[in-house]
Amino acid sequence: MKRVLQRPHRRRVRLSGYLFFLLLAAAAGFGILYGEQIRHIRALEAEVEVYRLYVQNEAESAARDLNTSLTDLQTNLRKLTAAASPAQHAKLLFEVRRLSDAANGALGRLSISHTDGKDLEQFLTRTGDYAGTLLDSVQNGILLSASDGDQLAAIGAQCEALSGAIGNRMADGLLPTGAVTPEGYYTAAQNPESVPSYPTLLYDGPFSESSENAAPKGLPSETISEARATEIAARSLPEVEWTYDGRCDAAIATYDFSGPNGETLSVTERGGKVLYWMLSPSGASDDPLTDDELDRLKSAAQTYLLAAGFDRMQPSYAESYAGCAVLNYAAMQNGIVLYPDLVKVYLDRLTGRVIGLDARSYYSHHTARVIPPFLLSEQDARDAVSLALQIETVTPCLIPKCETREVACYECRGTIGKRTFLVYINAQTGAEEEIFELLRSDSGEKVI
Repeated sequence: MKRVLQRPHRRRVRLSGYLFFLLLAAAAGFGILYGEQIRHIRALEAEVEVYRLYVQNEAESAARDLNTSLTDLQTNLRKLTAAASPAQHAKLLFEVRRLSDAANGALGRLSISHTDGKDLEQFLTRTGDYAGTLLDSVQNGILLSASDGDQLAAIGAQCEALSGAIGNRMADGLLPTGAVTPEGYYTAAQNPESVPSYPTLLYDGPFSESSENAAPKGLPSETISEARATEIAARSLPEVEWTYDGRCDAAIATYDFSGPNGETLSVTERGGKVLYWMLSPSGASDDPLTDDELDRLKSAAQTYLLAAGFDRMQPSYAESYAGCAVLNYAAMQNGIVLYPDLVKVYLDRLTGRVIGLDARSYYSHHTARVIPPFLLSEQDARDAVSLALQIETVTPCLIPKCETREVACYECRGTIGKRTFLVYINAQTGAEEEIFELLRSDSGEKVI
């Protein structure tokens, strides 16, 4: 009897063990499948997030490109009001047409409906077509009429408003999806029978970004050692404990040093000149530069430049930021401003002392020039500019046209309404070589 009773018990135990292992295996399998599903879902979520970021970045990039194109459009349209020669008209009209196409391309990259972007697209297309028609007229010898000038000015005002609106939306994290009204800013050209260059943005006065990659002309030929450069650094700013950081092999090779509080200094391998140095300002004032403050800073900068061996320097433009003022000086030769030979002097607005120097452009270009004769008079230059420009000053100067060519010009500074322009008239041919607009803000002056 005992055996009979024990056998079912063993089978029950054995069966319970089988069920336990089956349940355990099923749970393990379910866990594996569940884990795979979770990993798959997370992988899909990651892909979706990557795509979302890609779309967002593309939209932000397109909005920035659209804003830039509109800003450059209105800049070139304003320059057209100051231009007088057919060559400048053709150059600027080509740019207007190109920038209209670029703006339309950026608009097409935005994720907005056709209805939302229709009016802006039409405005940009019509602006490009109008500029192209005027360009054909100019190339056929037909000058722009007064009504054409008014029309271009109105289109420029619209571009300025659009650029401001888009800039505000970008700052608020919104993309430009609202419609605009182009009506009233476009009409057909009156004369239907009628070498590109990209716009330049310069913050330190005209031509301050001319090439610094060519072999430096303003440095002596002999080279100095690291030890000699260390002596020059210590003598130049003895209050700083300089540490040698190494040699920089650039267009102008330098020995570079740093200080314990972020100070920097570079000495040229050729000639042992202090090429660049910078200290931190003691304050952080962002107040506009006053005339009295600017006069004091100019006096301090001029004294420093003379002591540092930079003589006959003409003050150019001034800017300020974060407690620092930046004054730009151009070299002079026989009363002619040499715009390629620029030096930037940094001054502490709180103390008025010099806290930095950037002489890269100066040492890249400075040499005694054989300046071509000024065949035209100052009055000839005045007569060559647009009648709309109310001339304030005329200054003889030398401007860069490329890495190897410089042109003698008269800089005609004047106003059209409330806007200030700089028109450069070739002193030998009377051609309009360049046109810049001078912008004033609380931080100083810049030209575009």
